[in-house]
Amino acid sequence: MFEKKLVKKLIFDEGEIETLIQENYKCIYRYCFYHVRNREVAQDITQDVFLKFIKEIDRYKEYGRLKNYLYVIAKNSIRDYIRKTQNVNLKLVEEEYDDGGIDKKLMQMSIWEALDSLDDLDKEIIILRYYQELRIKDISQIIDIPASTVRYKLKNAEKALKNRLEL
Repeated sequence: MFEKKLVKKLIFDEGEIETLIQENYKCIYRYCFYHVRNREVAQDITQDVFLKFIKEIDRYKEYGRLKNYLYVIAKNSIRDYIRKTQNVNLKLVEEEYDDGGIDKKLMQMSIWEALDSLDDLDKEIIILRYYQELRIKDISQIIDIPASTVRYKLKNAEKALKNRLEL
């Protein structure tokens, strides 16, 4: 009910839209960055997410948390970007989160490589759970599969990552 009232306020109040963007920009940006691993592209996609949301706000239907809806828009925007640029180098590691020297950079590269070895759905679940710190219920809504399937796939993905990183 709160979400529905918030959306109605957003339609008529630019200040509310600005607040929504400020509250959610960082998490949507990080989500985009974890997928494309390029600051400028992640910023562009993030801005596109909010533009799409604002443009279609009057069509928004309450399906759950508003933030989850933003993640769905982001997921689709990332998919569109990757589809358009087939030559995206997913191995690119930005220095944005690197402040621990060469050892941390090497570990980060190993983690990215291990993540890239997962299938797309497992990678998506890991990013949403551990990098975005979302609940299983929210992940279930975002990727539109049952929570029990999310739990199962999360455990399998964790095992695969652990095996990959121990090698």
